[in-house]
Amino acid sequence: MRDGREQREPVGERTIGDLDEVLDNLGVFRCFPDDLIATCPSGFRRVPITQGGGYYLSLQGFGPSQPAFAHTHPDSEEWVVVLKGSGRALLAETPVELSPGVVVGRGAAHPHGFLSGEQGLHLLTIQLPRPKEGATTWDDPGETTSPVACAFGGSCRRCWRCGGHSKRMATGSFMCENCTLEF
Repeated sequence: MRDGREQREPVGERTIGDLDEVLDNLGVFRCFPDDLIATCPSGFRRVPITQGGGYYLSLQGFGPSQPAFAHTHPDSEEWVVVLKGSGRALLAETPVELSPGVVVGRGAAHPHGFLSGEQGLHLLTIQLPRPKEGATTWDDPGETTSPVACAFGGSCRRCWRCGGHSKRMATGSFMCENCTLEF
């Protein structure tokens, strides 16, 4: 027993920094995506909720008119629930309009990307199973942005491979929070 509460076993594999770690400590957790997703003009952000070998749940936040460049998970299907904002899911030649409440499913091996609308976009994403490390292909990389002063410290820029937020490291290079590319 911990703080008068019965201690429970974790639901699955845990990694440091996932929101499920907060849930383990509090027992109940409530928030709005805006409280967790610090959108930045340089690139989209991802906040892991929980993950294991068979699943990966996360929140994704896009500022206005931000892309997630086309990519493919050959070993994982993905479900996306629009929490806030608008945009388009870019599914091969068939874009799907996104608005709050819309649910989009994508089978394994289907190329996809996203483009947020003028008000940004918040998504809940569920991948089944969790994509294997190194299996994702980057089908249509885009361009990076010039470094900007990041509202969250240091400087940042958009990842040219996936479109994710990339922070300047002590070495002077940038590391993408989403795909871990160092450039």
